[in-house]
Parts: sequence; structure tokens; C-alpha cells
Amino acid sequence: MFRKKFGLSLLAVVVLMAFALTGYNAGAATAKPGEVTLTLAARAGAMGDALTESARRYEEITGKKIQVICMPYAELKETAVLDVRNNAGAYDLVMLDDPWMPEFSQGKLLTNLDEYFKDGLDDDFIENCVALCRDPYGKGPLFALPAIGNVTMFYYRHDLLKKYNLSPPKTWDDVIKIAEIVTKDEPDAYGYVVRGQRGNPIVADYLPVFWAYGGEVLDENMKPTVNSEAGIKAMETYLKLKELSPKGCETFDSDQIATALTQGQIAMTIAWPSWVSQVDNPESSKVVGKIEFLAVPGQAKDSAAMIGNWLMGIPVTSRNKEEAVEFAKWIISKETQKEMALMGGGAPTRKSLYSDPDLTAKYRHYPAQLSALLHSVARPRTPYWSQIEDVWGLYLSQILVGQIDIREGLDRANKEIEKILK
Repeated sequence: MFRKKFGLSLLAVVVLMAFALTGYNAGAATAKPGEVTLTLAARAGAMGDALTESARRYEEITGKKIQVICMPYAELKETAVLDVRNNAGAYDLVMLDDPWMPEFSQGKLLTNLDEYFKDGLDDDFIENCVALCRDPYGKGPLFALPAIGNVTMFYYRHDLLKKYNLSPPKTWDDVIKIAEIVTKDEPDAYGYVVRGQRGNPIVADYLPVFWAYGGEVLDENMKPTVNSEAGIKAMETYLKLKELSPKGCETFDSDQIATALTQGQIAMTIAWPSWVSQVDNPESSKVVGKIEFLAVPGQAKDSAAMIGNWLMGIPVTSRNKEEAVEFAKWIISKETQKEMALMGGGAPTRKSLYSDPDLTAKYRHYPAQLSALLHSVARPRTPYWSQIEDVWGLYLSQILVGQIDIREGLDRANKEIEKILK
């Protein structure tokens, strides 16, 4: 049953069933009688490493023990779901990718935090980051806290724009004009690159264009509208961008785009902030000092960057909610967010830190990232988003490779999404 609904691995099922049967609480084996050890499930990588270091400092200062368990992306989600479904109580806090929020909150997996934040979060937090933590989106109860402020940005070669006396693009029409000039006149570079791999990659890449044309995946009645006139115009633009991209871009994912960007093969693309370190690395990049950043261009609407925050939630099965809230407050404090950012553990969700001199000295893209966050759009707030993304990504891919025309492909996608929502 769990595998069918949540796509859970056999290993996660076995581990969490063991938790449920034994009443296991991670860290309890090393805790002294009467001593609470909080256990945090985090994504493996730089974020998990920074959280582990922050937990160590928290223990030094407060004497309270925190155990951070890092795991891969897919495993993190399924483990957190099973922990609650089996009433295991193994985790007191869990890191959440923001598109998971509707599934977790509407599935009654998370603790309502309103009673712990009666006045809400302070005004230093970016409003779009806080909105992700509420269900219904932006106005409902607070089910999580904004921990890491990830968002897509627009990367462009300012040396090439200067060479051809071009201004940074404000609209997708501008992007196409610039890309046409670069592709025509630069012998070893293309004007743009799309991330065309089927599924999540092409959906994530196409969505900012779709939003810029005024597209909405779901309307106010939660009906799909991916085949709207805005969707058709956006896809026409996306196909133009494909023609100005390197050959084979229909199968490109992050690695291929990073290579094309760092090796000077492309002039513009959408990418996550974590790629800045790659383009600025003199050991592997041919474009050091040549890349600048913008919020993603707009069109019919203002810039529409995709927000992709990491949130911190407290499972309803946690046996240490008060202590978990105190540690969560520590993590989202201004001081800790700054320390984690300096460690490379993710960007802040507080406005003031984007002008902090220590951070801007290390991360030159912070002004553009703050602008992107302020102009960002969230993916649809529905527990069925992963299924919608799979279906939509299939048809977008088929349109991109020419298997089906735009209108027929988007009409089919819309019908399939309707079936999912029913």
C-alpha cells in the first residue's frame, strides 16, 4: 500500500517498520536517562553538512543533543512519510523540499506551528519564503519554517553582450534576439541552452517561461490550464530557444548544462545558485569573471523565477515538540543562517542577510538572488504535483523533439492532468 501511494523503497519500509515495532527513537541509545536527544532528517550534501555543524554548536552552547541523519533526496521523503504513517516517532524534525508541503500538510504529517509562533514570523523573512510554509499557500496555518532560500536565476555572458553592444535581457523576446545574434556571429558558442530531459528537468526549465507569459498550471478552481493561449505562446518561445541551443539539448539535464556553461559554449541559461561556484572556479571554468546574473526575464508578466526553498517541519509523531521548536528557531535565526551560508550550506531566507558584507563578499550573486526570490513563483500547491510533473514533462518532451505539435501535446497533457486531479 505504501509503495503504491508514495513510491517507497523496500529498505525504507523495513527500517521504519522496525522503528514502529520497537518504539525506537534515534539517538536514545546514547542519551542519558531523562535526557532528550533530538533527531533531524536532512538531505545529504552541503546542506546536511552545515546542519550537522550547526547542531554541534547548538549542543556546545545549550548542552542539548541533536543527531542529524543525512540521506539522499528520494530516501529523505519516503523515510519521513513512513516514520509518521507507522507512528514510529524516529524523527523530531525533517527537512522538506517545498513542493512536498501540500502532501505533508494535507496528509496530516506535520505539526501545526501556529501555537509556537502566535505573532507569525518576523518581518525580516522574505514573504515568498514564508508563504511556502503555510497551507493553504500563503494564508493557512504555519506547518514549517523557511530554512534555505533557493531560487532559479538567469545566467548570462556579459562579455558577449558587451561585444555586441547589447543590454541584459528584460523579456524573453530580448533573450531570443540576443541568442540569435550570438548563435549567428560567435563561431564557438550558442545563444542559449534548454534543459530538455523528460520529466522534472524540462518542467523546471519551462515553467519560468510559462509563468512569464501569464500561464497557470492550475486555476483558482484547481483546474488545469497548461493548454491555455499563454501555454501555447510560451511553448512557441521555448521551441525557438531550443533552435538556439547546442545539438542534443533535448536530453540535457543539469550536468550537461553546467558543462556547456563553464566551457563557454552558451551565452545564457536558467540555473540554480549553486552553479555560481562552478562558473567561478578557475580550475574547471573557461568563463571566470564573464558570467553575471539576473532575476529570470518576464514577458506578459514580471520576472517569474522558480522558488525552491528547503523548509523545516516537525512530524506530528515527534515526542519532543517543544525542544524541536527551540532548535528550529535556532536554525532560522539570523546568526545561524549567516553561519550556514558561509559554510556553503544554502542561501538565507532573511532579507537583511543578502546585504551582509561578509556574505556579499563571498557570494557576488546575492543581489540577483534576492531579486529572484522577491519575484519568484511557487510550483502548484497540490499533493499531486509529482504526478502532474511526470505527465506534463512527458508531453513537453514529445513537443520538444517534434513527435507531436504544440496544441495537440498541451491538450493531451491537460486531459491527463485532469484525470490525476479527479
